[in-house]
Amino acid sequence: MIRGKTHMNLTCYDCFRCELPIDWCAEEDEDNLLLYAPNGNGAMVLSFFNALEVKETLDEQISIMAKRFVDQNQITLCGPFVMYGSGKTKLTLCGVGKTDDNWYIKLWIVSKFPQIIFITYQAQKQSAEVKKCDAVVESIEFIF
Repeated sequence: MIRGKTHMNLTCYDCFRCELPIDWCAEEDEDNLLLYAPNGNGAMVLSFFNALEVKETLDEQISIMAKRFVDQNQITLCGPFVMYGSGKTKLTLCGVGKTDDNWYIKLWIVSKFPQIIFITYQAQKQSAEVKKCDAVVESIEFIF
């Protein structure tokens, strides 16, 4: 899925890899990974979790996680969450909304048991940059 010199590979925490646009930056701290274009409109924040071995399935766990995040952060969704993929390769849930201060937010939860990557992108308004974010999320490949 490498597209010449327009993208670069990024491998994180020995659990996944993805492709970033060549002009984007990646910064990590002990809790999160931040992906952004230096002259862009917003930023992607990736947080990492392990799925629990409980009675809920992985798709139920990530749905609960998404709903909890939306409720706790007073996000108004623009439509229902959409889930696609397979638990064998990766399962992705995504949704779009507005924050309580009317900023655009898109969230994705990408998972393959036991790893869950919780991703948010926020910008003052929706722009074409979100398509690049979608491409980054789509390129995520678990390596375990």
